[in-house]
Amino acid sequence: MKLATAIAAWLLGPARTAQAQFVRRGVRFIGTRLFGFRIEVSGREQVPAGEPLLVAGGPHRNWVDGFLLLIALPPAPRVIFLASENVSDRLWKRVILHLAGGFEPVSTTSTLNREVLAAAQHVLARGERLGIFPEGWDHLADPMREIGAFRRGIAFIAQHSGRRTLPVAISGAKPLWRGKTVRVRIGPPLDPPPVGAGKTAQQAWSDELRAVLHALIPPEPPAIPVAQRRWPWLTDLFN
Repeated sequence: MKLATAIAAWLLGPARTAQAQFVRRGVRFIGTRLFGFRIEVSGREQVPAGEPLLVAGGPHRNWVDGFLLLIALPPAPRVIFLASENVSDRLWKRVILHLAGGFEPVSTTSTLNREVLAAAQHVLARGERLGIFPEGWDHLADPMREIGAFRRGIAFIAQHSGRRTLPVAISGAKPLWRGKTVRVRIGPPLDPPPVGAGKTAQQAWSDELRAVLHALIPPEPPAIPVAQRRWPWLTDLFN
C-alpha cells in the first residue's frame, strides 16, 4: 500500500518538460495508432513562442478536449489546467493529464475569488500556460457546434494577470469511434481587458472571446452511419 501511494505521489508530482513531451507523444501514439483518431491541427503559427498566456478551448464536449489541447500546442511552456479538486473520478486520467501537462486544483465552490486568481497567477508566474474551458462542464449543446455562454471568469483572470488569451477551437470530439477525424484550429491571441474594467466590460470581453471561438470552429468531419462506427464505447471512455 505504501509503495502504491509513493508511486501515485511521484506520478502526480511536478512534471518536467521532457517528461511532458514524452507522455504527449505516447498519448498521441495511442490516440492515432490504437484508437485510429485522425487529428488535424491548423494555426500552430499563431502560438507565441515561449509566452505564458491563457489557453481558451471550446466547444467543451468531453475529457478528450484537454488531450487535444496538449497535442495541438508545443510541449513548452506546459499547459496547466485550472480544474476542480475532483478533476476526474478515474486515476488514470489524472495521472496522464498531470504528466502530459498538469492541473491546478481549486475548490468546486470557488468562483471569482482570491483562491482562483492565486492559482492562475501561480501557474503564469512559473512561466507556464493556463488552460481553461470557459463553458465549464455543464454545457452539452445541441447542435454540437454551438458554444455555451461564457461567464466573466476568464476575463477576470486575463485582466488581473495581464496575460493574453489564445483561442483554440475543437470539432469532431463527440461522439467518438475508432478512426474518427478530430479537428483543432488555433487563432491569434486576444489582449486582456483593460486594467480597471468593471463587470460589464469583463462580460463584454468574454462574449467577444466566445464569438472568436465560435468563428474558429472547424467544419465537422463527415459522419458515417452508426452501424459502421467501430469502438463507439470510446465516447463513454472519455466522458
